[in-house]
Amino acid sequence: MKNLTMLCISLFISSHSLACEPASLNWEQFHKTYDLNKNKTFELKEFLSVKDFDPLPWPDDKRFQAKDKNFKLFKYLDKNKDGKLADEELGEIHSLLPNPCANWPPR
Repeated sequence: MKNLTMLCISLFISSHSLACEPASLNWEQFHKTYDLNKNKTFELKEFLSVKDFDPLPWPDDKRFQAKDKNFKLFKYLDKNKDGKLADEELGEIHSLLPNPCANWPPR
């Protein structure tokens, strides 16, 4: 009986350890690095220095690969066209990245 209990516990733990949890943008670090005027939004001038979305890569969409990639991505993400990106707008970066859990079985 003890072995059966241990087997059940092991299976339960392993099923959760094999679940796919996609990485998310490190918001605190991103703000520290790029929100230079500390107003909790990102203006184009600030966004031009963004290199990646640690731990996420730069989107591999061809629209955002040229020399002016930061400018084009900023314009794409700035949905309300107010010249700055709020966290909600910046969060749309996830829609441009491949889903790392796409081939994992559903939970």
